Amino acid sequence: MFESSFLEMLLIGVVALLVIGPERLPTVARTIGRWIGKVRRFVANTRASVESELHTEDLREMLFRQEEEMRNLRIMMQEKTDSVRKELEQHDKPQQ
Repeated sequence: MFESSFLEMLLIGVVALLVIGPERLPTVARTIGRWIGKVRRFVANTRASVESELHTEDLREMLFRQEEEMRNLRIMMQEKTDSVRKELEQHDKPQQ
């Protein structure tokens, strides 16, 4: 966002007072304040939504990695189980 100093805000206020007039200035200031509030809420909601979506994407990535690790562990367990079975079968066979 842009930044403004007190002197700049004072200058804008004086120009607005001269252009709009003292009768309508409070109404215009209130309307501008409402619009600024709406814009700020919109920006905050949008930012929260984007951050939430990014967080969701991070969680999806972590879940995918964990599922892949589980698949690898299952494969390793299956290989070990097969290896142990072969060893047992060879041990149980009568020796000639």
